[in-house]
Amino acid sequence: MIFTRGFELTTSITNIFIFIFSLYGYLKIKNKRWNFFFLCMTIDSLLGSIVHGIVMSQAINNLLWVFLVIFFIITLSTLLCIYINLKMKHIIILSLIMTFILFVEIFYNLNFIFTFTMYVLISILLILYIIIKDGIKKHKWFFIGIIILLIGGFLMLGKVKWWILNHNGICHIFILITLICFYIGIKDMKSNE
Repeated sequence: MIFTRGFELTTSITNIFIFIFSLYGYLKIKNKRWNFFFLCMTIDSLLGSIVHGIVMSQAINNLLWVFLVIFFIITLSTLLCIYINLKMKHIIILSLIMTFILFVEIFYNLNFIFTFTMYVLISILLILYIIIKDGIKKHKWFFIGIIILLIGGFLMLGKVKWWILNHNGICHIFILITLICFYIGIKDMKSNE
């Protein structure tokens, strides 16, 4: 097995940190929806660490990227459904619709990255709106997490590099901090019940 170098390797390492924390969250959280969200994050980050960390053929790499995108869509759809207060079946429906749209765009050689980015941005902004409408004080850890996630996303889109991290690695650090905020928020909700 040959490992990647440079930014790809550090991106893989940041994915490993997300994997460890997501697995911890999955094992500790008893809320069914949040538990599923952390399970999806565990799978996302595991796939991400493999894609960025191991040198492999282009065909295998592309296949892993397809699975990674599908699981990321499921993860984001789960987060969106948690805040819109939809059922698990809606996560599946929303994920299938987005996956279908992306695959149609890929098939017709269209800019699926734009559609994917818009789905992420619209979902995050919708969640932020719901949090603000319901009360920032009540959801302070989720609010902080979403703001941190947005900052990380914009740094990623800006292709920012710092020290041994490129835009992906930097964004992963922000994702990890977001997950920690979500975890604290979930525990805080539990203690207030």
